[in-house]
Amino acid sequence: MRYLRILLIILISVLLLVFFFKDVNFEEVGKIVSSINPLYPLAFFFGAFLQYVVRAYRWGIILKAYKKEKIPLLTLYNFTAIGFFLNLLPGRLGEPARGILLAQEEKIEKSFGLASVVVERLIDFVMMILIFLLSLFFLRNNDSLLLTQIKQVSFYLLPVLVAFFFLFYFLNFPRIFSFVERVVKFCAKILPQRLRDATVRFILNFLKGLKLNLPAREYVKLIFSSAAVWIVVIYFYWILIQGFSMDITFYETIPYFSILVVFAAIPTPGMTGTIDMGSKLGLTQLYNVPSDLAVAFTLLVHAQLLITWVVLGLAAFWMQGLSFNVLKRIEEQENNEVS
Repeated sequence: MRYLRILLIILISVLLLVFFFKDVNFEEVGKIVSSINPLYPLAFFFGAFLQYVVRAYRWGIILKAYKKEKIPLLTLYNFTAIGFFLNLLPGRLGEPARGILLAQEEKIEKSFGLASVVVERLIDFVMMILIFLLSLFFLRNNDSLLLTQIKQVSFYLLPVLVAFFFLFYFLNFPRIFSFVERVVKFCAKILPQRLRDATVRFILNFLKGLKLNLPAREYVKLIFSSAAVWIVVIYFYWILIQGFSMDITFYETIPYFSILVVFAAIPTPGMTGTIDMGSKLGLTQLYNVPSDLAVAFTLLVHAQLLITWVVLGLAAFWMQGLSFNVLKRIEEQENNEVS
């Protein structure tokens, strides 16, 4: 089953790359990339680093619900960078891995670590949709077919995502949770005895971890830091766009970036094919950017993302004193569902 999943992911990547490179003038693309002032890519790299710092700060706020002691920002940053680096592997191993690794480091339940990642990702999607909808008031032209489709999807998706947060709170009401606990224990009877107790504990702790229990001021920090994550990222994408002399404003960068987020959600290793096709589609369909220019910009963006993941990820591995042997153990834990 695992190999079938990997094969499917590879097939999706190849198909998307075929469409991405269709009718591309590679000589023209090379000329465009080589003409870019290196200060723009350097600014983009700094923006990626700054994003990691803001994400780490926000992650620390979420984790306050599970751990009373404050986790050092450097530790949170390192595991954030490690998570991005591990997304180079098939199946986006980086998302669960960083939660597990941080939980091991800080002596908290692994299920809480995983729950914090799930909550973080849901907050990301909600905030991205809100920023996208807000940007529509500032666009010079917001009646393109693709933009209309994204708008419709956003209006449908936003209440669904918000409903998940209400569901997390609902499940953690004492009487409801007691019923859920009985259901989980009943379903766990199909498992071998040696796995049953650990599985039940893992699932119940994970459900508990999905409910954020923070003081009001921490929720305010969480909202502002979540907005800051995307504003920082989008701003430095816009800076890089200026290096390619594309007539796209900061607000117009937001719908383009929203498309990247949607395509990047497809779990291909290193976002191969997904972010490429999403970027080309967004630039050409939203803003009529010439195909070769869109491909040149996308290739530079993707290359920089991969370089950033590798450089900052390897540095974080070294600072945390971790070896790559830990990845094999995490993968085994994921396959067994519990450890």
